[in-house]
Amino acid sequence: MPTIGWIEETGLDRYWETGSPLDYSSVPDSYPCRHCELIFDSIAQRERHEVVHPIQNPTLYFQDRDIAGKQLRIIAPLKPGDLGARNVDALTINGAENQSVDDLFECIQAVQKGYIDVSYGSSALQKNLKIEVCIADKQELHKVDQAFALHFSKDDFTSSDIAAFIDNVKQYSTVIEYTNGLVRYLHGVMAKDRRSDSMPFEDFDTRFNQAVQSLQDYRTGLCMGVRAVIRFNRNDFSSLQGCGLPEIEAAMQFFRGEPYTVPVHVGSSVRVPVDFSTEFILKELLDSFQQASLQDMEQQIAALSANNLSLQDRSKFDYICYRKAVAQDDVSAIDKYRKKLKIDDVFHTLIGEQ
Repeated sequence: MPTIGWIEETGLDRYWETGSPLDYSSVPDSYPCRHCELIFDSIAQRERHEVVHPIQNPTLYFQDRDIAGKQLRIIAPLKPGDLGARNVDALTINGAENQSVDDLFECIQAVQKGYIDVSYGSSALQKNLKIEVCIADKQELHKVDQAFALHFSKDDFTSSDIAAFIDNVKQYSTVIEYTNGLVRYLHGVMAKDRRSDSMPFEDFDTRFNQAVQSLQDYRTGLCMGVRAVIRFNRNDFSSLQGCGLPEIEAAMQFFRGEPYTVPVHVGSSVRVPVDFSTEFILKELLDSFQQASLQDMEQQIAALSANNLSLQDRSKFDYICYRKAVAQDDVSAIDKYRKKLKIDDVFHTLIGEQ
């Protein structure tokens, strides 16, 4: 039967067999900082110190923009300089380690449609990225634009028109996200006009957000027009570079505080259906701005259903009336609309001091 003494003896034997000195310990007696040359007596001391060292964030760039998320979609062939990296010590592409940004560039260039898994980082931080490559075929883009014009050239459209459009373009596999963006925009218009049985009014901005995300990398005249209408809905009136919609461009100019100029159509082939409130502003209020009186405009606005108006629409109406009050030198009305607009994030800078 084993005894305690036997166990102790065996333990001592094993200790001496290691050849370690009596004062040996497997626990380190010092802890060097992992970022500088300072040395500390404990892990806790080192951790308190290392807080002063900012972590260098490993970053990949695509077309001079940080890749902030975990997914990247590429729809056009890369150009030299489109990819870059900062604070990246290690890069793995589809499981292959010790890769470079140049290797990633060549890997993407070799793919027409597919996915690439990328891991990158530094000693302090690792990140993962999934790159979807789907190079848009120009002919397919053109076919989708033609189908859009065919189904949505009229002033109104229905869910059946959207379904027919989707069925018409479903075979164009390299531009699926482009089609999705257009459809999401149309759903947003229907939600805002309360013409959808499945989407409430409040969903319109969500659909617009989804449309912007899907269309952000495309440069067709149609998608630039759609993005311009969405910006107009959000009261983002920053300068446009030829969106192909003269009415929107003229309205943007007006809402930046400039004089309203009648839009001129010069062979514009872009046609984008818009929500009722946007059309009312473009076709009724601004088109008649010079001739109509403030009272006429106020009556037209009062006749609208308030349930179909966003806060941004109401602010645009107030600003139009403010501009008309200024043109008529109506001091009382100027004061009335200035009070409404002075707390507005967009228009408060355009109404002057009281």
